[in-house]
Amino acid sequence: MIKNKKFLCLQSRKVESFMDWKETAKLITERVGGKSNIRGATYCTTRLRLTLADESLANDDAVSEVPGVISVVHASGQYQIIIGNRVPRVFQAMQELGILDQAAAPEPEKKKKSIPAAMMDALLGSMTPVIPAVIGCAMMKVLLVLLPMLGVLTSESMTYQVLTVIGDGSFYFLPILVAASAARYFKANLFLSITIAGILIHPTLQTLFSSGDPVSLFGIPVTAANYPYSILPAIIMAWVLSKVEKAVDRITPAITKTFLDPMLIVLICAPIALWIVGPAGAIAGDALSGALVWIQENLGWLAVGIIGGIYPVLVLFGMHHVLTPIAIASLSSLGFETIVMVAQLGANLAQGGASMAVALRSKNKNMRQTAADAGFSALVAGITEPAMYGVTLRLKRPFIAVLIASFTSGCFAGLMQLKSFSTACPGLVTTIQYIEADRPISILYIALTCVIAIAVSFVLTLILGFRDPESASAETAPTAAAPAVQPLTTERRLVDCPMDGKLIPLGEVADETFASGVLGAGVALEPTDGTVYAPFDGTVETLLDSHHAIGLRSTDGVELLVHIGRDTVALNGQHFTAFVKVGDTVKKGQRLLACDLDAVRAAGYDITTPVIVTNTDEFLDIVPVQQPAVKHGDRLLTIL
Repeated sequence: MIKNKKFLCLQSRKVESFMDWKETAKLITERVGGKSNIRGATYCTTRLRLTLADESLANDDAVSEVPGVISVVHASGQYQIIIGNRVPRVFQAMQELGILDQAAAPEPEKKKKSIPAAMMDALLGSMTPVIPAVIGCAMMKVLLVLLPMLGVLTSESMTYQVLTVIGDGSFYFLPILVAASAARYFKANLFLSITIAGILIHPTLQTLFSSGDPVSLFGIPVTAANYPYSILPAIIMAWVLSKVEKAVDRITPAITKTFLDPMLIVLICAPIALWIVGPAGAIAGDALSGALVWIQENLGWLAVGIIGGIYPVLVLFGMHHVLTPIAIASLSSLGFETIVMVAQLGANLAQGGASMAVALRSKNKNMRQTAADAGFSALVAGITEPAMYGVTLRLKRPFIAVLIASFTSGCFAGLMQLKSFSTACPGLVTTIQYIEADRPISILYIALTCVIAIAVSFVLTLILGFRDPESASAETAPTAAAPAVQPLTTERRLVDCPMDGKLIPLGEVADETFASGVLGAGVALEPTDGTVYAPFDGTVETLLDSHHAIGLRSTDGVELLVHIGRDTVALNGQHFTAFVKVGDTVKKGQRLLACDLDAVRAAGYDITTPVIVTNTDEFLDIVPVQQPAVKHGDRLLTIL
């Protein structure tokens, strides 16, 4: 138990502090056909979603082997790379490297999409970037439910009223947020798109509607509609705007474009929005909310169970975000949501329960660790892709257990009429979004929904069983399996010192990240010479752009991090020189890095250099030498 906990902590810190995300971005780019093949990109909670000019140029197997990548999925006309909760770092790295310069990509062959498919892509592309803002304000609404229950605030207090305004921020101005996002999707003018949406929610227009008197523009009636909280009018108008912009640009003289183009675009688009698109979109949004009410009235609790049962399949094909706009529409119009988010709670926790069962039952060390890590992510944070692609779907039968548990827990939640007051990703830490202030027993129903989802998936996974990776290899190669395990406990590995200097116990390093040992066991050096030499034969796994740290892997499986100085990443490579690059094969004693120690000291930085075995959990013990001073090439660590 302690070892698994340490592994989770180690993996998390390694990924955060050690992974070269730019290198990951470069490898992904190379293996999807190069920068010229990428037409555009976005990302969601765990997926990097690429639009490729030619998907046949992408090598799925090669992309899946990139460090940090879990799997690859083709869905919704996108090349979706499952990465996990570090996907924003990969996306940012691609931006910084200029990989997402869409002008560099050739125009892809036009593939005719059906109208429903094109509409769904536009809805997803416009809504996905807005979700964080919606979640932020929605969770504020959840607090407004909890605080009066706890007696912290009264609903009549001024603080409560101001917090209500804050919680309503992204919902009231949802058309503005969606207009900006849709403008980027349709490549329309961002600020003109926001302007058109702003016209629809202008307070004076809403006052005219509420007065009851007929409203008209140029003698043509303008239908009254509730535009605040609406989504569809903003998306449709961004598309209309993209077409109008091109048409206007073709007919206006070059000398007048600066002032005439914007005026004509607003003059054309605003009436279209007020006469046609606005009313139609608002009516469609109301109809969508009404459809949800109808489904629940006619199917009742079974509707939640059905959505829960198919939700893991939707995640599998990357289509689960189709349901998010529906949930937001319901939350905006009703103040709560009773189907999508309620069903998703059980579906997410079921992935975690099944993964934990695999972690308990599997005899394969790597699978146990993967399952424990992925299960923890699904249970606590509701991030299910690692559990799905790394465990349940991979082993097949646990995925069946997940589907059954998702349906069962969904039916129970529907029967108990649970409501969600937010669109935050459902997990144990976000279950507060289901608490109803005027129905305290909802807390019990939430707890039982969680227990059913986890328990059913856990027990069914144990009953159905699975083909353990270790068992599979043992059946196909019984004589080869045993020797592969023996070296981990009997072989001794040696690591030489990479620098000249004075030895310091790792626990005395001023940086708590290293001193606490969460990154692994090892030792620290007070270097007297700034040159870093290879401590063994191996390969360069990671080399940060700042050249202050290098990750190596020996031919016998030792992963070593040499980190020169504290916070020296801030020097951005100044005073550091690299003589190797990622992927290079190195020989023991080969020069890897050089650092001007005096210049680094003069800049005010601590030059203490930790030398860490980052895969410490794979070995029995890490034993440093006891002599006070060492030179490169001397014995530094003995690994058992």
